[in-house]
Amino acid sequence: MTNSEFDPQIITINDRLFDDINESDTQNDILRIVEEIKNSSGIENLTYAMLSAIPQQRKAPPLITTYNEIWQELYLSKGFLKDDPTVNRLFESALPFEWSKIVCRTPREQLVMDLSREYGVGESGLTIPLRGLRGELGILTITGQNAFAPPLKSCYARTFSQVGLYLHEWHARKAGLRSEQDIPRLSAREKDCLALCAEGLMGQRISEKLGISEAAIRLYLSSARTKLRSQTTCGAVAKAIRLGII
Repeated sequence: MTNSEFDPQIITINDRLFDDINESDTQNDILRIVEEIKNSSGIENLTYAMLSAIPQQRKAPPLITTYNEIWQELYLSKGFLKDDPTVNRLFESALPFEWSKIVCRTPREQLVMDLSREYGVGESGLTIPLRGLRGELGILTITGQNAFAPPLKSCYARTFSQVGLYLHEWHARKAGLRSEQDIPRLSAREKDCLALCAEGLMGQRISEKLGISEAAIRLYLSSARTKLRSQTTCGAVAKAIRLGII
Protein backbone atom coordinates (compact mmCIF):
# COMPACT_ATOMS: atom_id res chain seq x y z
CA MET A 1 0.00 0.00 0.00
CA THR A 2 1.45 3.39 -1.00
CA ASN A 3 1.10 6.64 0.94
CA SER A 4 -1.35 7.95 -1.66
CA GLU A 5 -3.56 4.86 -1.23
CA PHE A 6 -3.42 4.90 2.56
CA ASP A 7 -6.56 5.79 4.51
CA PRO A 8 -5.57 7.19 7.93
CA GLN A 9 -9.11 6.66 9.20
CA ILE A 10 -8.52 2.89 9.28
CA ILE A 11 -4.89 2.86 10.39
CA THR A 12 -3.87 -0.32 12.19
CA ILE A 13 -0.54 -1.72 13.36
CA ASN A 14 -0.08 -5.48 13.33
CA ASP A 15 -0.08 -6.77 16.93
CA ARG A 16 2.93 -8.93 16.05
CA LEU A 17 5.05 -5.78 15.69
CA PHE A 18 4.37 -4.78 19.29
CA ASP A 19 5.45 -8.23 20.45
CA ASP A 20 8.54 -7.92 18.25
CA ILE A 21 9.50 -4.61 19.90
CA ASN A 22 9.12 -6.16 23.33
CA GLU A 23 11.32 -9.13 22.39
CA SER A 24 14.00 -7.24 20.45
CA ASP A 25 17.62 -7.43 21.59
CA THR A 26 19.43 -4.94 19.38
CA GLN A 27 18.99 -1.53 17.81
CA ASN A 28 19.04 -3.15 14.38
CA ASP A 29 16.06 -5.29 15.39
CA ILE A 30 14.17 -2.17 16.45
CA LEU A 31 15.07 -0.29 13.27
CA ARG A 32 13.73 -3.16 11.17
CA ILE A 33 10.44 -3.09 13.07
CA VAL A 34 10.18 0.70 12.85
CA GLU A 35 10.70 0.53 9.09
CA GLU A 36 7.92 -2.06 8.83
CA ILE A 37 5.59 0.14 10.89
CA LYS A 38 6.42 3.11 8.66
CA ASN A 39 5.78 1.18 5.45
CA SER A 40 2.51 -0.32 6.65
CA SER A 41 0.99 2.83 8.14
CA GLY A 42 1.40 5.36 5.35
CA ILE A 43 3.73 7.79 7.13
CA GLU A 44 7.03 9.04 5.72
CA ASN A 45 9.22 8.97 8.83
CA LEU A 46 9.13 7.94 12.48
CA THR A 47 11.51 9.05 15.22
CA TYR A 48 11.77 8.17 18.91
CA ALA A 49 14.13 9.78 21.43
CA MET A 50 14.56 9.52 25.22
CA LEU A 51 14.87 13.06 26.57
CA SER A 52 15.39 12.50 30.30
CA ALA A 53 18.97 12.62 31.53
CA ILE A 54 19.84 8.99 32.31
CA PRO A 55 23.31 7.86 33.48
CA GLN A 56 22.85 4.50 31.73
CA GLN A 57 21.80 6.19 28.47
CA ARG A 58 24.99 4.97 26.76
CA LYS A 59 23.63 1.42 26.95
CA ALA A 60 20.75 2.32 24.63
CA PRO A 61 20.65 4.21 21.32
CA PRO A 62 19.96 7.96 21.80
CA LEU A 63 17.76 8.07 18.72
CA ILE A 64 15.65 5.57 16.79
CA THR A 65 14.66 7.03 13.45
CA THR A 66 13.89 6.36 9.81
CA TYR A 67 15.27 9.74 8.69
CA ASN A 68 18.05 9.59 6.10
CA GLU A 69 21.55 9.10 7.50
CA ILE A 70 22.81 12.50 6.31
CA TRP A 71 20.17 14.32 8.35
CA GLN A 72 20.74 12.04 11.36
CA GLU A 73 24.48 12.77 11.33
CA LEU A 74 23.96 16.52 10.94
CA TYR A 75 21.29 16.63 13.65
CA LEU A 76 23.43 14.81 16.22
CA SER A 77 26.77 16.41 15.34
CA LYS A 78 25.34 19.95 15.54
CA GLY A 79 23.49 19.27 18.78
CA PHE A 80 20.16 20.26 17.25
CA LEU A 81 18.21 18.40 19.92
CA LYS A 82 18.40 21.37 22.31
CA ASP A 83 17.32 23.78 19.55
CA ASP A 84 14.60 21.64 18.02
CA PRO A 85 11.27 23.49 18.44
CA THR A 86 9.33 20.21 18.33
CA VAL A 87 11.32 19.05 21.37
CA ASN A 88 11.12 22.39 23.20
CA ARG A 89 7.33 22.56 22.84
CA LEU A 90 7.12 19.08 24.31
CA PHE A 91 7.88 20.53 27.76
CA GLU A 92 4.85 22.79 27.45
CA SER A 93 2.27 20.21 26.38
CA ALA A 94 1.22 16.77 27.58
CA LEU A 95 -0.87 16.24 24.45
CA PRO A 96 0.17 15.44 20.86
CA PHE A 97 0.67 18.55 18.74
CA GLU A 98 1.07 19.12 15.01
CA TRP A 99 4.00 21.06 13.58
CA SER A 100 1.72 23.55 11.85
CA LYS A 101 0.98 25.05 15.29
CA ILE A 102 4.65 25.59 16.18
CA VAL A 103 6.04 29.14 16.12
CA CYS A 104 9.84 29.27 16.15
CA ARG A 105 11.06 31.56 18.95
CA THR A 106 14.77 31.80 18.16
CA PRO A 107 16.94 31.90 15.04
CA ARG A 108 18.35 28.48 15.97
CA GLU A 109 14.87 26.95 16.16
CA GLN A 110 14.06 28.39 12.75
CA LEU A 111 17.34 27.02 11.40
CA VAL A 112 16.50 23.51 12.59
CA MET A 113 13.07 23.63 10.96
CA ASP A 114 14.43 25.06 7.70
CA LEU A 115 17.20 22.49 7.48
CA SER A 116 14.83 19.64 8.31
CA ARG A 117 12.73 20.53 5.28
CA GLU A 118 15.85 20.91 3.13
CA TYR A 119 17.00 17.42 4.12
CA GLY A 120 13.64 15.82 3.34
CA VAL A 121 12.19 15.38 6.82
CA GLY A 122 8.77 16.52 5.62
CA GLU A 123 6.44 19.48 5.79
CA SER A 124 3.81 17.98 8.10
CA GLY A 125 4.51 16.35 11.43
CA LEU A 126 2.88 15.21 14.66
CA THR A 127 4.81 15.04 17.92
CA ILE A 128 3.64 12.80 20.79
CA PRO A 129 4.95 13.27 24.36
CA LEU A 130 5.79 10.07 26.25
CA ARG A 131 6.31 9.36 29.94
CA GLY A 132 7.69 6.12 31.34
CA LEU A 133 6.91 4.25 34.56
CA ARG A 134 9.38 6.41 36.49
CA GLY A 135 8.39 9.59 34.72
CA GLU A 136 11.15 9.43 32.10
CA LEU A 137 10.28 11.85 29.32
CA GLY A 138 10.49 10.78 25.69
CA ILE A 139 9.20 11.85 22.32
CA LEU A 140 7.77 10.17 19.25
CA THR A 141 7.41 12.13 16.01
CA ILE A 142 5.80 11.07 12.74
CA THR A 143 5.95 12.98 9.48
CA GLY A 144 4.13 12.65 6.20
CA GLN A 145 2.27 14.33 3.39
CA ASN A 146 -0.95 14.34 5.39
CA ALA A 147 -1.63 17.39 7.52
CA PHE A 148 -1.91 15.89 11.00
CA ALA A 149 -4.87 18.03 12.01
CA PRO A 150 -8.35 17.09 13.26
CA PRO A 151 -9.96 14.70 12.63
CA LEU A 152 -6.90 12.76 11.40
CA LYS A 153 -4.77 13.89 14.33
CA SER A 154 -6.69 11.81 16.89
CA CYS A 155 -6.37 8.66 14.77
CA TYR A 156 -2.61 9.05 14.34
CA ALA A 157 -2.17 10.07 17.98
CA ARG A 158 -3.98 7.01 19.36
CA THR A 159 -2.10 4.56 17.20
CA PHE A 160 1.38 6.02 17.53
CA SER A 161 1.05 6.74 21.26
CA GLN A 162 0.93 2.97 21.60
CA VAL A 163 3.96 2.53 19.33
CA GLY A 164 5.81 5.21 21.31
CA LEU A 165 5.11 3.60 24.68
CA TYR A 166 6.51 0.28 23.49
CA LEU A 167 9.67 1.96 22.15
CA HIS A 168 9.94 4.01 25.35
CA GLU A 169 9.85 0.93 27.58
CA TRP A 170 12.24 -0.97 25.31
CA HIS A 171 14.74 1.88 25.64
CA ALA A 172 14.28 2.01 29.42
CA ARG A 173 14.97 -1.71 29.73
CA LYS A 174 18.08 -1.42 27.58
CA ALA A 175 19.26 1.46 29.76
CA GLY A 176 18.84 -0.75 32.84
CA LEU A 177 15.98 1.26 34.34
CA ARG A 178 13.37 -1.43 34.81
CA SER A 179 12.78 -3.89 37.64
CA GLU A 180 9.82 -5.74 39.13
CA GLN A 181 9.26 -2.81 41.52
CA ASP A 182 8.40 -0.63 38.53
CA ILE A 183 5.22 -2.57 37.75
CA PRO A 184 2.30 -0.44 39.00
CA ARG A 185 -0.36 -1.99 41.23
CA LEU A 186 -3.88 -1.81 39.80
CA SER A 187 -7.06 -2.58 41.69
CA ALA A 188 -9.20 -5.56 40.71
CA ARG A 189 -11.78 -3.25 39.12
CA GLU A 190 -9.12 -1.36 37.15
CA LYS A 191 -7.80 -4.66 35.82
CA ASP A 192 -11.32 -5.86 34.98
CA CYS A 193 -12.09 -2.69 33.01
CA LEU A 194 -8.81 -2.81 31.09
CA ALA A 195 -9.24 -6.51 30.32
CA LEU A 196 -12.73 -5.95 28.90
CA CYS A 197 -11.45 -2.99 26.86
CA ALA A 198 -8.80 -5.35 25.49
CA GLU A 199 -11.64 -7.59 24.30
CA GLY A 200 -13.10 -4.67 22.38
CA LEU A 201 -15.98 -3.87 24.74
CA MET A 202 -17.17 -0.29 25.22
CA GLY A 203 -18.58 1.49 28.26
CA GLN A 204 -22.15 0.20 28.19
CA ARG A 205 -21.14 -3.43 27.60
CA ILE A 206 -18.50 -3.24 30.33
CA SER A 207 -21.17 -1.80 32.64
CA GLU A 208 -23.44 -4.75 31.92
CA LYS A 209 -20.63 -7.26 32.42
CA LEU A 210 -19.42 -5.84 35.74
CA GLY A 211 -22.70 -4.54 37.10
CA ILE A 212 -21.38 -1.05 37.79
CA SER A 213 -22.20 2.34 36.28
CA GLU A 214 -20.52 3.77 33.21
CA ALA A 215 -19.37 6.73 35.33
CA ALA A 216 -17.55 4.29 37.63
CA ILE A 217 -15.96 2.59 34.63
CA ARG A 218 -14.67 5.93 33.35
CA LEU A 219 -13.20 6.59 36.79
CA TYR A 220 -11.48 3.19 36.93
CA LEU A 221 -10.06 3.61 33.43
CA SER A 222 -8.83 7.13 34.22
CA SER A 223 -7.11 5.83 37.36
CA ALA A 224 -5.55 2.95 35.41
CA ARG A 225 -4.24 5.34 32.74
CA THR A 226 -2.67 7.50 35.45
CA LYS A 227 -0.97 4.56 37.16
CA LEU A 228 0.28 3.21 33.84
CA ARG A 229 1.33 6.71 32.71
CA SER A 230 -0.61 6.39 29.47
CA GLN A 231 -2.45 9.17 27.67
CA THR A 232 -4.99 6.79 26.15
CA THR A 233 -6.95 3.74 27.23
CA CYS A 234 -5.57 1.89 24.20
CA GLY A 235 -2.04 2.63 25.37
CA ALA A 236 -2.90 1.60 28.95
CA VAL A 237 -4.30 -1.72 27.71
CA ALA A 238 -1.17 -2.37 25.65
CA LYS A 239 1.13 -1.58 28.56
CA ALA A 240 -0.92 -3.67 31.00
CA ILE A 241 -0.75 -6.65 28.66
CA ARG A 242 2.99 -6.26 28.13
CA LEU A 243 3.64 -5.98 31.88
CA GLY A 244 1.50 -9.06 32.56
CA ILE A 245 -1.05 -7.10 34.61
CA ILE A 246 -4.01 -8.39 32.58
